[in-house]
Amino acid sequence: MNKKLSTLILAAAALLVSCSQDELQNTVNNNEGMKPMTISVALPDGMSTRAVATGDATDAHCFLQILDGNGTDLDGGYSAVQEMEKTSGGYTATVYLKEDATYDFLFWATSESDASTPSDLRNVSYTNGETLVWAGRALDQQWSANGVTCQLKYAVSRITLQTTGNLTVDDLQTLTLAVPSTFTAYNVEEMAPVGTTKQNYTYSFGTINISNANLSNPVAIGHFYALVDGEPQTLTLQYNGPLDNAPKEISNVPLAPNTHVVLSGDVANSGLTSGDITATVDNDWSDDTQNF
Repeated sequence: MNKKLSTLILAAAALLVSCSQDELQNTVNNNEGMKPMTISVALPDGMSTRAVATGDATDAHCFLQILDGNGTDLDGGYSAVQEMEKTSGGYTATVYLKEDATYDFLFWATSESDASTPSDLRNVSYTNGETLVWAGRALDQQWSANGVTCQLKYAVSRITLQTTGNLTVDDLQTLTLAVPSTFTAYNVEEMAPVGTTKQNYTYSFGTINISNANLSNPVAIGHFYALVDGEPQTLTLQYNGPLDNAPKEISNVPLAPNTHVVLSGDVANSGLTSGDITATVDNDWSDDTQNF
């Protein structure tokens, strides 16, 4: 090898070393008509704070899926679901896109600390009462130097039960609140539960002891989450103790994603008497209470 050729090779190697991996990647992708773009998502204002204050697990993972403008998979496996990076303001990711193409971006966040990556955000499995989740979408977006930002909403309904009277519940007399129809999967592209498979879900409030000293205000017994579609449902409140109390029905409750229902009244007697309870919902998850 002559001295001139050796010098050229060394110069080229030095140039490659001086470029960062990102710069090299940008060069390759730009040559293929691709450009880097930043994507960021955040939880709605106050929801992360409320999760901590109420004892819910905080958000832990957020997943991203990119589809073409027709909602179908991209060629080359580029629609595989990927986990986004957690930041102080939410989540972020850098992707490479064609400047003149249109894309759909789907997002799924979950509080499960050991959550595995969903295979498809158009059919995300959900276990009632165990996973607190948020979802969001940004449809028909093109490449932009400013990136794409999306704010997530709850994909589930929160149901809270309060009491205004004395209440003692132990292991022999468990209080349950049943929701007759809930789903086991969620479609982020449609922002709605999917499939025909529903299940009956019952939440049990065990080992509770509330006295008059605690009742200057209504006292929350507990809450849970359900994946529902907004159709009116009849919830059932019942003590499963030795008295074998008849259930009390709570009718016409329009449970829907991103809504909060608060049921409040003399829970101690509700399993012993008959009567209707009507419920209202709040899309912003503020404290909107229905008394019975």
